[in-house]
Amino acid sequence: MLQVRRLYSWAMVLIYACLFAWTVNHYGIALSVVSGTSMQPTLHDGDHLLINKFQFLLEKPTVGDVITFRDPSDPDRYLVKRVIGKPGDIIEIRDGLLYRNGKRVQEPYIDSMIEDGDFGPVKVRQETVFVMGDNRHRYASRDSRYSGVGMVPYALIDGKVELILWRPSLAASL
Repeated sequence: MLQVRRLYSWAMVLIYACLFAWTVNHYGIALSVVSGTSMQPTLHDGDHLLINKFQFLLEKPTVGDVITFRDPSDPDRYLVKRVIGKPGDIIEIRDGLLYRNGKRVQEPYIDSMIEDGDFGPVKVRQETVFVMGDNRHRYASRDSRYSGVGMVPYALIDGKVELILWRPSLAASL
């Protein structure tokens, strides 16, 4: 009888631990690895990121947030981009420069002008955000400018990138 009770106790601990881990992974924090160059110079291929999945349960993404979201054309894949526009904003690209609501956007996080040509103006729909990669070189980022991604519905947003935990290019041995 004592062994059955002990086995039951261990089983309950294991069940609660698994439930806790699942909850944290789905609604708390997660780890992710960057695959590709669309967010350079901010994020690099292979960067290990800490994702805050709780952030957008309480509030909506804001302009400037770096977010992860399900790829609308491939639900098994996640993308990471910067929020450029929120619902109601008018987004336009002219002569390599980004404009939001008619005003030029200062983007200290990019290293080049936008090379993909003019875009818009478009109005960001309700319950969506307009996203772009920080890499503005020609064809470097699949983002809201292209039909395969488009404006990202809130329902597809997974979380906010909070921290680069590790960058392989900075790793060195002694």
